[in-house]
This record gives sequence, C-alpha cells and structure tokens, in this order.
Amino acid sequence: MAGIMRVTGGLLFAFAGLYGMVLCFGLVADVFGSAVAFISLIFFPVLLGIAPWYALLANGDFVPLLVTYGGGIPAFVLWGLAEKFDKR
Repeated sequence: MAGIMRVTGGLLFAFAGLYGMVLCFGLVADVFGSAVAFISLIFFPVLLGIAPWYALLANGDFVPLLVTYGGGIPAFVLWGLAEKFDKR
C-alpha cells in the first residue's frame, strides 16, 4: 500500500510540475513573446515563477497558481501517509 502511495505521489508531483511549467511558459510567451519565453527557461526562471501570480492579479485566473504551487501539496500528503503505513 505504501509503495502505491509513493508512486502516485511522485507521479502527481511530476505532472503538476510539468503542467505548471507549460502553463507558465504559455503565459510568458503570450505577454513577452516566444523568444523571451525560451530564454526564460534557462537564464530567467524567476519570470516563470512569477507568471502564475501575474495571471491571478492581471486576469483573475487562479488555475496556473493552483497547479504550479498547489500541486505538490497532495503529493506530499501521499508521501507522508506512505511513511506512516511503512512504520507499522
């Protein structure tokens, strides 16, 4: 049971991270253009980090913020539950 929870938590964490990056990349590409979005992947990752906050404040769209920063919460809960099941 604990192994299934760890795998599910890891997949959830990976999916939320990748999907959040795709959403943030799209936001940066819409505002600044594709060239700046590609440059921000390597040289300016802070721009991708504040993109969900920009979407919330400028457009009222909370989905990028929820996916990017809130996606890890259920994954960590699953990992914590897996640790509790392992100790029995």
